[in-house]
Amino acid sequence: MIAGALLLLAATLAAWFVAGGARPAARVQIRFAAVLFGALAPALAVLPPAGAAVTLLVLPVGLSILALASIAGFSRPLPAGAAALFLALVCLAGLAAAITGWAVLSLVPCAVAILALLAIFLRQFDAARLASVQGMASALCFLGAVSSFAAYGADAALLLFAAAGFLGITLALSRSDVAVEEAPARDLRGLAAIGGRRPD
Repeated sequence: MIAGALLLLAATLAAWFVAGGARPAARVQIRFAAVLFGALAPALAVLPPAGAAVTLLVLPVGLSILALASIAGFSRPLPAGAAALFLALVCLAGLAAAITGWAVLSLVPCAVAILALLAIFLRQFDAARLASVQGMASALCFLGAVSSFAAYGADAALLLFAAAGFLGITLALSRSDVAVEEAPARDLRGLAAIGGRRPD
């Protein structure tokens, strides 16, 4: 458990710096999620009895923030009001799950966020293939983390899957700015080539 917690903490620290390559709106959200997942590591390693309650809160909120970061990384971010309302509802669900012990209240938002991540990265397959595949694989890592938590509780597998998923999504989004800006550049070069042709 301690080794897994250290690995997750190292992944969040690395992601903080890797996020510098992402678009500004996504960068802020990635670093916020890094703080949440970074807090999960010592909670599970130092206070295992409280680890389950912390996990019920951190997983849905952290995954939802990563979904919002992925939207901002490849297109326009959601309006602030809509994003705030969405996160408020997810926070309430996580708090209710932590207080009552009804894990389903936390697992449902987690599943929705993972499906959203898969859909967002799948849409980028043609424009940014490497980032798309990396993002989808990372979303599946988070699916493994949530499944492990649902089946066995807060254990080392949860920490390892979460570390892989978080760092993978951060790496994918760090390439999003390049992918988004390269496509218009290619289009402009194509137009210049067409415009430069002489009629036969």
